[in-house]
Amino acid sequence: MNFKKLAANASKLLVAVATVMIAVPAFAEGYQVNSQSARQTGMGHTGTALKLGAESMLFNPAGMAFMDSKFDISFGITAIKSKVEMNTAPQSQNNVKSVTDNPLSTPLFGYIGYKPCKNLAVGVSITNPAGNGIKWPANWAGATFIQEISLKVFSVQPTVSYKFGDVVSLGAGLMIDFGSFSLNKALLPVGAFDAVGQLMPQLAPAIGSFAGQNPANLLLDGKSKVSIGYNLGVMVNVSKKITLGASYRSKVNLSVEGGDAKVAYANDYAKTVITALSAQQQALKMFSVLDGAKFDASLPIPYILSFGAAYKPTEKWTLTADYQISGWSAYKSLDIVFDETTGGYTSSSVKNYKNSWALRIGAQWDATKFASFRIGGYVDTPPVQMDNYSPETPSATAGCFTFGATLRPAKFLSIDLALAYLSGAKTNGTITEGTSIFGGVYQKSAIMPSFGVRFQL
Repeated sequence: MNFKKLAANASKLLVAVATVMIAVPAFAEGYQVNSQSARQTGMGHTGTALKLGAESMLFNPAGMAFMDSKFDISFGITAIKSKVEMNTAPQSQNNVKSVTDNPLSTPLFGYIGYKPCKNLAVGVSITNPAGNGIKWPANWAGATFIQEISLKVFSVQPTVSYKFGDVVSLGAGLMIDFGSFSLNKALLPVGAFDAVGQLMPQLAPAIGSFAGQNPANLLLDGKSKVSIGYNLGVMVNVSKKITLGASYRSKVNLSVEGGDAKVAYANDYAKTVITALSAQQQALKMFSVLDGAKFDASLPIPYILSFGAAYKPTEKWTLTADYQISGWSAYKSLDIVFDETTGGYTSSSVKNYKNSWALRIGAQWDATKFASFRIGGYVDTPPVQMDNYSPETPSATAGCFTFGATLRPAKFLSIDLALAYLSGAKTNGTITEGTSIFGGVYQKSAIMPSFGVRFQL
């Protein structure tokens, strides 16, 4: 039988799949990182109405003006070990269970504050306000949507804060954001070439060499340009016991220009087979066209509006609550534009996120001058719509319980410890791209120990 004719027939079995699978998904679902302070992690990550010294730069820059030392320096790290479990049909005998093997995420934070005079404080911070990492099992059912992803965002924030007497303070900071990401997704599902092997027996041995694998994967890697945003805050001491605060972190658009695209094949046989069939269909030819191409893309880091209240019923106790709104509605779609070597190919992934909210509460007990203890928790709602639910780190209404402690072995030194456990609600979500529908029941969880050191000089 004529090889070219067989190839043409076989390619028809793959073209519809390839046309859909070539689309590139978004980086992540709900990719904010909240663990930017060991002290406040233990207190439900509250802080909008608290006087936190240099760490107020993140939570509410107005609070930094109430620093009670000339220098306030703190830094630390949080280890985030997360897991997502997905069941394609939990009530059916055909259920397929997949569990992520996510790499350990380690957001860093550092704050340096300086108070040159009684009412003025200045400082600079570096934090990881956004990021994510997820790794699904090799060749899993949803590999054409996402296989593995890593997103890292860094923010450098110079800040100034001024208080008017002991009642009102204002603060402002400039957010200098940059980051990087990598993404791996399958271009064709497992078993895509089974029918080809039946039509073309001469190729069956080659196809059998990558049976049970994704024949080809798209790898994207890029670094963002520096983007500028701002952070504003106000704090009011209503009385000696009650403080109110509000802060706003602006939206920032992170843009990647000249990112690298690469196509990785299961083995040399997979590359040979796909190359042979691509001569018949443009959709398959696009695989080789994308290999080595450059791309541009942008990703919004949403605005965050926070309101907080703190209450001190006694000298030893502090109670606080924050309400936070995140402007995810700015994330309508992810458009990735490849360079002219691809003929100007563009991939668009619809997101249509909605704004989300979070409610946080916390309490601190200053047991002695050497030790303080904290407890807290929060509820966080998802930005993603259930009919556009992607496995790129699925979002869900999540509850988090936290506790922590501060040890002060010396007047100038504090050691902060915290532990948080997050559990998301079971969520039944689906996503449709072209004629491909994928979904199931997702559930996520995470454990987050945090460590920090603070110097007051």
